[in-house]
Amino acid sequence: MELRRENIHRMGSANTGTVGQTSTFTLDDDFNVPDAKPDVKTILRENGRIRIMEKKCNAGRLHIRGVLLADVLFLGEDGMTIHGMESELPFDEMIHMDQEDCTGLTIRAELEDMTATMVHSRKINVKALITVKALCEEVQDEIVVTEAEGKGLFARAKDISFTNLAAVKRDTIRLREELVLPASRPNISEILYKEMHLTVTESRMMEEELQVKGTMGVFLVYQGSGLKETPEFYETRLPFTGRFELSGARPDMIEDISSMVIQENISTRTDEDGEERVVVIEAVLDLDIKLYEEKDLIVLEDIYSVEGDVNLKGQQEQIPHLLLKNQSMGSFSGNYELPELGVTPMQISYGSMEIHMEKISRGENGLNIEGMLEFKLLLVTASDERPYVGVRFYAPFQQTIEVPGINETCTYHVVPVVTDSSYQLYRSDVIEWKAEVNFQAIVFCNEPEYMITDAEFVPFTAEEQEQQYSMIGYRSEEGDNLWTVGKRFHISPDVVAEQNNLEEEMIPAGKMLLLVRTPA
Repeated sequence: MELRRENIHRMGSANTGTVGQTSTFTLDDDFNVPDAKPDVKTILRENGRIRIMEKKCNAGRLHIRGVLLADVLFLGEDGMTIHGMESELPFDEMIHMDQEDCTGLTIRAELEDMTATMVHSRKINVKALITVKALCEEVQDEIVVTEAEGKGLFARAKDISFTNLAAVKRDTIRLREELVLPASRPNISEILYKEMHLTVTESRMMEEELQVKGTMGVFLVYQGSGLKETPEFYETRLPFTGRFELSGARPDMIEDISSMVIQENISTRTDEDGEERVVVIEAVLDLDIKLYEEKDLIVLEDIYSVEGDVNLKGQQEQIPHLLLKNQSMGSFSGNYELPELGVTPMQISYGSMEIHMEKISRGENGLNIEGMLEFKLLLVTASDERPYVGVRFYAPFQQTIEVPGINETCTYHVVPVVTDSSYQLYRSDVIEWKAEVNFQAIVFCNEPEYMITDAEFVPFTAEEQEQQYSMIGYRSEEGDNLWTVGKRFHISPDVVAEQNNLEEEMIPAGKMLLLVRTPA
């Protein structure tokens, strides 16, 4: 007997499936204000970035070493001048994994929240909530039997449709942009504070190529040079496109891409006139790429022979099906009443928003998402003694992504992308805000299917062959059909039908059948 086999690819581990652990911890540390900086009067704004420096997995323990890069913008002791500083705060974390070894280890560190406060005028305390996700993923091959050939052999097949994992790839996009300041802006004397938000907004499969599009949001506070050295605020959004070769890629494939910034830097250089007016923006974006394709496959669900026994090996498999890959737009708006600031706000100099998904639950007809929108604003005031003030506030949100047919076997991945946000100072004590968020979701459901993975033909011995009947009468039972009767008595289903004038696959219960064996 000859068997033909094919593979079904999906993510997982051969024994335990996908193994993942999440560790959330608080980093609470102090750092001193550099000697070259003045005393701190008020902190205006803070920003943090996580960098994983080292990871070691041994005996089921994952040791992670990294740093929190903290940038702080503050008012000096005179209450009028703006200054910036940065510091590296190290951390070590141990995560207990569910398996001893993991060859496909992916680490993702997310800064959930960060707050900088004054201990005193020369020391800053930083509290940060960090989540580290460690995921072990391997491409699992499910081997199934699709054809069986041999003398006197009968095989019954069925059609299955599934979403096959076609490719898994890790790659990076290196971005570099140079911005020339507008003519109305003064030259750069020193960069005081910087923020960069890198977001992938769109991906597109092409022939042998993957295209990724996104935006880089850049915010700078710098000291202008010239007769009047004043702080300058500069904000811009840069679109980017990354292309790279991806063997086997086709436009009809389905992509699932996770992105993470692993390196970023903002510096300056002189222009052709020797003036410090060019801002150099560099970033490295790490991409975790999975490509899927819809496939139809004919697999065998049963085999028997008229000349012996066929021992089947098989198991219940979870066959993945793409249920949904969609984008759901959420529009949110509201008002925030400012607390007593001691000064009168005049306008919003800069604002940013981050989205924190706190809970995703499976509902009757879709995914229900709950979370918080975090707003950080820098306000210009009417006070000469305190011309700037920083404000942070939160707003809860709810969003439903409709997913018809979702059930308890489904797995999902949701990525929120902030596409737009705006802020307006209403009167002098109320902030009106609006935000649009694109929730990019991909949902897979798994259907159980019994799959034959191997088969062994054991021919009748001479003694067993002699014991086989040449003619027998059989009264059919409930649920009998041509296949089950033929398999039970080692006779062809067509012969069962022909000898008993049966035109339907199902056989009525209680029907008397005459079965005559013929040489194969």
